[in-house]
Amino acid sequence: SNTKIMNYKSLAMIVLLSLVFIYRSHAQEKIKKFCTISYGGNYSLWRNPRIDYGQTKRYTPLKDSVFIQKLNRVEAIENFVQALNYMTELGWKYEGNIPLADPSRPEFRVLFSRDFDPAELTEGK
Repeated sequence: SNTKIMNYKSLAMIVLLSLVFIYRSHAQEKIKKFCTISYGGNYSLWRNPRIDYGQTKRYTPLKDSVFIQKLNRVEAIENFVQALNYMTELGWKYEGNIPLADPSRPEFRVLFSRDFDPAELTEGK
């Protein structure tokens, strides 16, 4: 009867583990969000980057105000490479450059992406 108990224990363990994996796969449905850092546009804007993560004056796609403050800090970084390194430290992944075709207002725009949990986003999707 000892082997019976062992079998139940291992069965219970298998059931438990599969439930954990099912839960984890549901919990890990992340949402990819994009963000750009821009330099240029006109002469006065060449010194500091500008960040766009989908925010407007009244709306932000991100819930965490501390994370938003950290994100906005990139606009105080004058060194371009430091700005890129800072973004990767915040968990953003470099996706490439976006070419802009207005020669009268040369602008350099860099695209980043980051995966978020739905709970971290204001709209959750």
